[in-house]
Amino acid sequence: MTSRLLAAFLFLAAATLAHAEAIQVALPTAGVSSSPGPLVAYLFEPATPGVHPAVVMLHGCGGAYARDGALNARHRMWGELLAAKGYVALMLDSFTSRGVKEICTQKYSERTLKDADRAGDADAALAFLRGRSDVDAMHVAVLGWSHGGGTVLETITRPPAQGTGFARAVAFYPGCTARAKRPAAFDPYAPLLVLIGESDDWTPAAPCEALAGATRARGLPMEIVTYPGTYHDFDNPGITRKQVRAEVPNGVHPGQGVTVAPNAEAREDAKRRVLGFLQQMTGQAASR
Repeated sequence: MTSRLLAAFLFLAAATLAHAEAIQVALPTAGVSSSPGPLVAYLFEPATPGVHPAVVMLHGCGGAYARDGALNARHRMWGELLAAKGYVALMLDSFTSRGVKEICTQKYSERTLKDADRAGDADAALAFLRGRSDVDAMHVAVLGWSHGGGTVLETITRPPAQGTGFARAVAFYPGCTARAKRPAAFDPYAPLLVLIGESDDWTPAAPCEALAGATRARGLPMEIVTYPGTYHDFDNPGITRKQVRAEVPNGVHPGQGVTVAPNAEAREDAKRRVLGFLQQMTGQAASR
């Protein structure tokens, strides 16, 4: 490679990385969300100019951040990946404006922040993105993990606060148990993709599989992918080993903790599936 080509390559790489940096923004919530103030969010923008499809991302019960206060590795990975593939990605923080740090260590019955509250946050994020000139307003998807995945299920089964709702929805290891008991009441208005580990003992796969089967039987578009031998948080690159979180009181065996573990193969497969699913939203070919 000549020095000129090398310089050009380094310039382009630096430009791409610069665009991958998340920009903190404040989202107005009046009349849409239960948040007492503007929501904190982080925007990942594509390097190329123009009008782009977009994705709202919803964190789990642990919040959006790592111990150092920066966005955690999973949220950075997905935000950067989506931006690199031509999406405006918005990582939403539902906790900071409410003075909440985490809710993983709270029993389900004691939580004051519910899926319905965070569904309002998702609507606020949708309105924010649709107000941007670089976003294709009709092609905005929602993606969430664990508690955020449950929020995705809530969001796409209730009328949107304003206009039409999300075009597509992705839920990583959501809690499906309550909805699986009343599957006829689960009526998603947008195509839904669920990704979950078969060995998940925090939000088990079986209720999600039952819900997906019942939903598809009614002719509604819901896909599910289950990964054998795979646990909660499998796509999180910040988790390097299998571990039991004894401080979590919920799960399949309440009081005995829950398991989280990485699965690099499942993570890469999930990336491909999510990108393919989102590309169906616009009919565009994948970025290479």
